[in-house]
Amino acid sequence: MTVGRKLLVEGWRGINHSYAMVNQWQILELLRRGQALRFIDLPFFRPEWNDRSNSGGFDAPQAAAIAALRAPDPAEAIDVTFRIAYPYDFSAARTDRLHVFGTSEDGSIEGMVRDGLGVAQARRNGVRIVTPSAWSKHGFLAYGFTEQEVAVVPHGVDPAIFHPASPAERERLRGMLRFEPDAVVLLSLGSMSRNKGVDLLLRAYAILKPRHPRLRLALKDSSDLYGWQGQGILRGLMAGPHAGDFTEPVLRGLSFISRNLTVRQMQALYVAADCYVSPYRCEGFNMPPLEAAACGTPIVVTRGGATDAYFDPRLGHAIESRIVEDGPRRTLEPDLDSLIDAIERVMARPQATGGPDGSRLVHDRFSWQAVCDTLQGVLFDKD
Repeated sequence: MTVGRKLLVEGWRGINHSYAMVNQWQILELLRRGQALRFIDLPFFRPEWNDRSNSGGFDAPQAAAIAALRAPDPAEAIDVTFRIAYPYDFSAARTDRLHVFGTSEDGSIEGMVRDGLGVAQARRNGVRIVTPSAWSKHGFLAYGFTEQEVAVVPHGVDPAIFHPASPAERERLRGMLRFEPDAVVLLSLGSMSRNKGVDLLLRAYAILKPRHPRLRLALKDSSDLYGWQGQGILRGLMAGPHAGDFTEPVLRGLSFISRNLTVRQMQALYVAADCYVSPYRCEGFNMPPLEAAACGTPIVVTRGGATDAYFDPRLGHAIESRIVEDGPRRTLEPDLDSLIDAIERVMARPQATGGPDGSRLVHDRFSWQAVCDTLQGVLFDKD
């Protein structure tokens, strides 16, 4: 049993950055199963981030449980340290066992390590890596870590929150979001950086809208963290060679959401949509499509990348892509025609993927309970 052994988490809490969210979901599950925990707050990557403007959006009891964790006493015995923040810190911990969480979106972590600490020193400090996908693992292997030093532990969902809604509840939520009853709503969310492929999604939507007048596209950005908004990508497209595709009807069907949402509001957004679309170029894991699938919403994601960790044809459709290599870095370039085809396949047979069956698949394989079974085994080398 690991519950009698103490785990020190060094990381981020209280905000909605993906690393902090993963950390907080894992903490809640570990607390639920009685894991002895201590916590040390590490500085946020940006000093302006805070739990007021960038709240994690958890329910009050959950937020209180996370906030109540305290640092260890100076002489307190700790068995394992788990570090989850950015840049990646490979310096020595107070414990012999040190696991560092990280993601490598484009196949390289050069420039992402605090003080540029090399793999030889990291190894002397007992560092082991935890990363959420085989795609992400590649960058740590390229840095010099061995297969045995890098463990893949996926992310998960909370089935109590991310689940399908009843037809009546879904209709109510769509009304609140001002989605017309007969609209077909595509949804995507994230930082609106180039790796998310939102430019491709906007182009696909603009091409499809004349064929399917009921089609709408809702984009939820993370401008509270990064300042980038979906409107900026749209303006760039409208100033380029594809400007003619963005007609008045196309623009009227666009919705932009920039305000911070709670996790329950995120669930409402997922279930109100008809399809979650992520034509990403590179990701470490890509949690939103998994959360959407847990809500029964069909998903469309790039084939060949991080989402291969959880994608199943019962959840939706995959976009064909090719690998683009630039020195040590590698990304995917999704095929626009394949993206358009995948969206139309969801529209043609909306009940064929996702739904209760898709939700059950995600709940069974990727609940935080299942994820933390794996995580504890990695952290404590449990057989």
